[in-house]
Amino acid sequence: MQPRTRMGLIVGAIGLVLNICVAGFIGFCGPLVSLIAGGAAGFFAAQQEKLATKGDGARAGATAGAIAGGLIILGQIIGALGALAYVQFSGAPVLFGTAPDASSPASFSLIYYLTGAGTAFCFGLVGALLAAGAGAGAGYLATQDQPPANSTTV
Repeated sequence: MQPRTRMGLIVGAIGLVLNICVAGFIGFCGPLVSLIAGGAAGFFAAQQEKLATKGDGARAGATAGAIAGGLIILGQIIGALGALAYVQFSGAPVLFGTAPDASSPASFSLIYYLTGAGTAFCFGLVGALLAAGAGAGAGYLATQDQPPANSTTV
């Protein structure tokens, strides 16, 4: 397995767990977790692959960051659904609207959870794009340009 894939999966798994907690408390901060994780995945992937050009490092970093961001989307959705369930069953106050209660029709609960999951997916998608960009930047910065192998110095 290539280091970019391995680093994306490792950092993405850690970010997934962290983002479940972050998204459960403050959902709109989830893309920040993705940004940090994408940068870390891109940096470590470029360091392990020891690529010849900064462009190759940016590509490796973007790949690792995108993989990490893709996993973090799952954490964003799981955290959001957990927060919605907590609000629904604990009777905690909501910022706007109302949470369905036990006597509400099933369609209200379905709409409640589907719209929550859709919103979380949108935040997660923004986070995945940020992760890929941060991974590309970190991979670019972590790569040292190396002179061509067949060049002669005068």
